Amino acid sequence: MLETYFSAPKMLELLRSGPCGPYLDGFATALERQGYAAETAVRYLRAAAHIGHVTAERDASVSDIDLEAFEQHLRTCRCPRAKGGRRNHHTVYGARLFRRHLEEISVCKPAAAAIRSVEPPLVAGFRTWLSKHRGASDATIGLYARDAVSIMAELETDPM
Repeated sequence: MLETYFSAPKMLELLRSGPCGPYLDGFATALERQGYAAETAVRYLRAAAHIGHVTAERDASVSDIDLEAFEQHLRTCRCPRAKGGRRNHHTVYGARLFRRHLEEISVCKPAAAAIRSVEPPLVAGFRTWLSKHRGASDATIGLYARDAVSIMAELETDPM
C-alpha cells in the first residue's frame, strides 16, 4: 500500500526498514479509507516513520510510543531522514493518528483515556458545548480542548 504514496524504491526500503515499517502499509490503508489526500497521507506516513526512529533511539519499542517525548524531540529535530521533521501540525497530527492506528490494531495500549481523565470539568463542559452548539468535529474539539487545558494550567485555581 505504501506504493500508492511513494514510488522511489530507496524511500520504500527506508520506510519499511524502520521500527514502524511492519505497520506502515496498514496505516496507509487506513489513511486512504478515511479519505485523506495523497500529499497529506505522505506527510502522515513520514511522521509515523519518524516517530518510530525517535522511539527506537530512546531504546523503546513501537508499543511504547510516547507522543510527548516525540513533540519534545521535534523542537530540536535535526534528523537527516525526517525531511522537514520540524514541529508542525502535520508531523504532530500524523504521529497521533499513527499512535491511534496502533491502538486500534492492539500494538499500543490506549493512552487517550488517561489523558482525558485529568481534564478539568470546565474543559469537559467546553468539549460538550463545542460539539452540541457549534457542531465542531472531533479533531477541532481535541485541538481546542488541548489549548483550554493549557490555559487552565496557567490560570491554576483562578480562571477569572
